[in-house]
Amino acid sequence: MTTPAPPDNEIIRLSMQFRSALEKRDKAAIGRLVRSYQNIYKRLEGNIDRLMLKIGADAPTTGQVVRLQRYKQLMKQIESELSDYQVYVKTELEQIGSAGVDAGMVDARKMINLYADGLGIEAGFNALPKDAIETLLGFLGEDSPLYKRLNELAPQTALQVSDAIVEGVGLGQGPRTIAREITNKLGMALTDSMRMMRTVQLWSYRESSRASYIANNHIVDGWIWHAQLDGSTCMSCVAMHGTTHSLSETLNDHHNGRCAMIPIVPGLDREFVVPETGEEWFNKQPESIQRQMMGKGKHKAWTEGAFGISDLTTTREDDVYGLMRVVKPLKDL
Repeated sequence: MTTPAPPDNEIIRLSMQFRSALEKRDKAAIGRLVRSYQNIYKRLEGNIDRLMLKIGADAPTTGQVVRLQRYKQLMKQIESELSDYQVYVKTELEQIGSAGVDAGMVDARKMINLYADGLGIEAGFNALPKDAIETLLGFLGEDSPLYKRLNELAPQTALQVSDAIVEGVGLGQGPRTIAREITNKLGMALTDSMRMMRTVQLWSYRESSRASYIANNHIVDGWIWHAQLDGSTCMSCVAMHGTTHSLSETLNDHHNGRCAMIPIVPGLDREFVVPETGEEWFNKQPESIQRQMMGKGKHKAWTEGAFGISDLTTTREDDVYGLMRVVKPLKDL
C-alpha cells in the first residue's frame, strides 16, 4: 500500500515549526548565560582595574607581576567565579538536554502522524521511556566527556587570562591593551558555554527523535537530511541537504548546526519532501551569494571544476559527540 502524503509542504512546515520552538528555548537559555556572565564580569572589573593601575604605575617585569598581591587576588577571584559558573552551566545543560529529549519524542510522533491518517499507524506507535533514551545518548551522563569538558572551563580560562597578563607585560604592552586581552580571554568561556548549550539541545533533540524512529522501524524506513538553506548555511550542510540515510546513521551536524531529520515512511517519494538537493539549490543562487557562502578561494576553484559540491563535506572527531560533519578545507580539496 502506498502511504498517502501529507498536504503539500506540510511536513516541512511542521519541521520548521519544531525548529522555531527549539530556537526559542535556545534563545532563552543563552540569554540567561549571558546575563550571568555579565554579572561575573562586573564583579571582576574592580580587581582588573586595580591590577592595571599597578602595572601602569610600576611597570613590573613578568616575574614581578605574578608575585603582585593584586594579580593573585584577581586570579583567585576568576577561578572562584568561573567555578560557580560551571555549576550553573551544568544545571542549564541538564535542563535543556532533558527538554530536548522530551521535544524529540513528542515531535517524532507528530511527524509520523502526518502519514498516519486512515492507516492506523498511531495506534501501533512504540514510545520509548525517557530514561532509556537519555542512557542511549550517553553524553548527558555525569561522567561523560561533555561534563569533563565543562569542568575544564574555569581552570583553562584562568590560565589563558594569566598568560595574557604575563605575555602583555613581557611585550611591554600598556594597561589598556592588557585589559582588552583579559576581556577577550574571559569572553571565550562564555562563547564555549553558549556553544555547549546549543549543541546539547540540538543533539539531544535529534537523537531522541531518531531513537523514536528506531523503535518504530515498522513505520519509518530511514530519514532525509534537511538543511535550513539560506545565505548563512555552511557548505557542508548544503552538500548534505536532501541525502537519504538509514536509521543506524546519526545526523552528525557540526556544533550549533540547524539541520533536521525528515522521516521516510513506506511509499513516500523523497522528491516530494525535498524537491531539490542542496547542490541544485546552490546552483540557482546569484554568484555573489555563492562566493559569500564558499569564500573567494573555494568559489574560484569550484568554478574552475576543481571539485563538486558533494566534496565540500567531511567529518572530524569530537570527544563528546564522535564524528561531526564540517566543511572540508580548501587545501584538502
